[in-house]
Amino acid sequence: MAVRKPVTWFLSPQGRRFSMALITTTGIGLSVTRFLPNTIFIDKYKEFVHYYNESKPVELSKELQERCKKCLDILKMPDVHRKLIQPFSIFGYDLFHAGSTSSKYGAIIGIPVNFTYKSFEDIEKDNIQVNHKKLNLKTDIGKKLGEALIIPEKVQEFAICREILMVQNNKVIYESAYPFMCIFFVYNLSQYINKKLNLYAAPPPIRVTLYTIVGTFGLGMYFLLKDMTETFYETQVDKKLCELGDDYVESGVIYYKKLLQRNQALRELMGNDGPKKYTAMGNENYGIRQPRLALIHRKQFFESKLKESGKGEVLENLNSEAFA
Repeated sequence: MAVRKPVTWFLSPQGRRFSMALITTTGIGLSVTRFLPNTIFIDKYKEFVHYYNESKPVELSKELQERCKKCLDILKMPDVHRKLIQPFSIFGYDLFHAGSTSSKYGAIIGIPVNFTYKSFEDIEKDNIQVNHKKLNLKTDIGKKLGEALIIPEKVQEFAICREILMVQNNKVIYESAYPFMCIFFVYNLSQYINKKLNLYAAPPPIRVTLYTIVGTFGLGMYFLLKDMTETFYETQVDKKLCELGDDYVESGVIYYKKLLQRNQALRELMGNDGPKKYTAMGNENYGIRQPRLALIHRKQFFESKLKESGKGEVLENLNSEAFA
């Protein structure tokens, strides 16, 4: 009886009210954890992902600041939104975004350090290491990675425009609501099945099995909603970028080709960890999930748009020429 007593209490009206309060608090807590870093605490989030050198945040170069302003002009961003977007230097070699222009707290756009690279000499100055080993740009694989890290100015504009467009939506609100929605769904579905099948009178292991199955389903539903939201907005952004002109369609092909080349090089340089993170084609390896559109698919989308515009010869040149 000493073991069953707590379980019996949870089945009482008081225990069920406690469970309801606990579920509600957990759902709200998870939603707030997602919402706050993209709104009220966005400056703290920025400090966390900022690029630091000798314990000091590295300021974005004047050249890149001007490039970001140019991208705002290209996108014809209204003044009210311009003031809400903060570009900054981020750690790593991937662009980053957080927040939303729909929020009064604004959005942040992280620009990676390789956007300052113009030649192999710039890469060598940064003393890049992969798996704690200095990158040797004289080897074939080192040269491949080095070429992928050097992004032409026009292609940089494409990439920055992409990140700016990704914060012009309500994605933060949707993704913040999903944890609460899924937890409440799991709780109410479990309650319904318990009452329908009278499982409250059944042994505890049966209810534990039910909660495990329904909980797994709820977790899968959360990831599905989150991944679908992300891929939906990425698809919309790619379509908007194509509307900027053929130059941006061409830049899209180059940018995603560079990312794939970079990942292929890292896959080889990272040893046993490489295949776990990247596929042989250069896509990010997520297993059964698809939290973002595959890079190869995004590249193929811009290639198809380039063909539609009657620039098949340009595409052939892009696919055959080496990166410079």
